[in-house]
Amino acid sequence: MVMERRENQSPQNETARILVEFLEVAITSIVFLKGIYPSGAFERRRYMNAVVQRARHPQLRDYIHSAVSGLLPFIQKVSAFFFFFPLLFI
Repeated sequence: MVMERRENQSPQNETARILVEFLEVAITSIVFLKGIYPSGAFERRRYMNAVVQRARHPQLRDYIHSAVSGLLPFIQKVSAFFFFFPLLFI
């Protein structure tokens, strides 16, 4: 959940990466709020100046991260489509 700007990234890829980070935080929050794991399995952290829950167990954290990161190529393609599609009508 660390945001770092990569200088060689296009705005569309940067947007897709931030969206994937947000989804990771959102899914972790849902898992916490639904009580799927005990509350002790989570710790409070800050993300984009908001207090969120983060899984303490590395395997749970890695599982959520890998599941959401798998969406990155798809989100990049969709993001590029919505960026370039309006340009066709100019």
